[in-house]
Amino acid sequence: SLLQEIRPMFLFLLFTFLSKCVAQELADNPSPESLTQDTNHSVLPTPWVEDGVTHKDVYKLGVKGQYATIPLRTDGYDHLSTFCYSSVPLSIYMFWSSASMKMDLPSNNYQVYIGPNVTSVSSLAQASESAWFYSQLPWRSKEFKLSPFEDVCIGVQTMEEYTITLQWKYVNYMMVVVTLSGMALFWMAPTLCRNTFFHYTTGISLGLLMSVVLLTYLAQRRFKQSLFSWVGVAYSFSVYLMTRTWFNIKEYMTEQYIHLLVGYVLVAGIISFAVVYRMGPPSNPRTINLIQWAMQAVSLVMVVMSSYHQPASLLLSLTMITWAAIPASLKSGVNTQIRKRFFKPQVKLLSEDEYNTQAHAETKKALEQLKNFCRSPDSKPWKTVTRLRSPGRFAEFIEGSPHLTEAEVMEYSHWDYNTDDEDDTDEDEANEAATDDNMD
Repeated sequence: SLLQEIRPMFLFLLFTFLSKCVAQELADNPSPESLTQDTNHSVLPTPWVEDGVTHKDVYKLGVKGQYATIPLRTDGYDHLSTFCYSSVPLSIYMFWSSASMKMDLPSNNYQVYIGPNVTSVSSLAQASESAWFYSQLPWRSKEFKLSPFEDVCIGVQTMEEYTITLQWKYVNYMMVVVTLSGMALFWMAPTLCRNTFFHYTTGISLGLLMSVVLLTYLAQRRFKQSLFSWVGVAYSFSVYLMTRTWFNIKEYMTEQYIHLLVGYVLVAGIISFAVVYRMGPPSNPRTINLIQWAMQAVSLVMVVMSSYHQPASLLLSLTMITWAAIPASLKSGVNTQIRKRFFKPQVKLLSEDEYNTQAHAETKKALEQLKNFCRSPDSKPWKTVTRLRSPGRFAEFIEGSPHLTEAEVMEYSHWDYNTDDEDDTDEDEANEAATDDNMD
């Protein structure tokens, strides 16, 4: 179909275009230097003035490989240090670029505050110290993802010694994989949602990742409780546990917890398979359509979130939606017109001698194939003979006689000769009539 022909071409052109853009930017426009150089030198704190207020212990990391080392506090109190990154202009060449700050700290005794400037970071730190309850994220991360196109400051409050380094990737291959995976999922959703293997795989995966939420849902149905009762708190706690486990999965993959993790995967996987097997693949067309639309919605979110260049990724998603909304008949007609105008097939016409030679050779070949078939047991010759007017002639043909008799050849030749004479006579009469009309 047209869609199957366009998809590989579209993906190839998109990947080639973006790759060439990145290569051209690296070769012709290496600025800013922070994108191509790896300096690996330490940065010292500098005074930072915002809104008339001078902030201390602020480190500006703007070059790839720059790092800042914070010494151990001897007074026994936590200290706030701020690390700021300056953005670069939006560029299509940096569609898959990413930046991050990685902190090297052995313990988890620290607090992190993220804001667009130093003032916001200081405000968050003060609110954390003054508030009797300050919500923290349920996971701890020592690598902070940054958008290359936005100014951001990260405040780290701790009393221990640590090092924080700026990392810059011109092409983040994980983002490339997410973009291409989202596009492939969008185009393959109509096929995958009807695939039995994909149905079982998705069901087992959901059972492994959302087992606590599914158990809460089953408990709600069993006790017939409203969502605004204790079940709402159970849902919130389930999501909290699931999120905390996912973001701290590395801690559970150690030798201390690995046997528990393997046991959970086996038990949850078997139960999920049993449930999916009992329910069976969906057969209702409307259910299949809902699954397809949900998969395509997830794929669009993957494409949008796979790049920090939000306008470009959003435009790519809108282009995919627009192309999918165009009727197949219209795309097929446009494809046909393009092929006719720009990709005309080179057809070689045969001369009269070539036509006669080819017709003679193909006719002889077909007659030989017919003879061989009639001689084989598969043709059922006795049954065929009972249906023929001249069984004797059929037998002679199988033994090697010509398929035309001499009388038929003479009749055809006589008919061809008479037809040519009649055509010549008609042409002569027409010419004489035209001559008489001109004389009149």
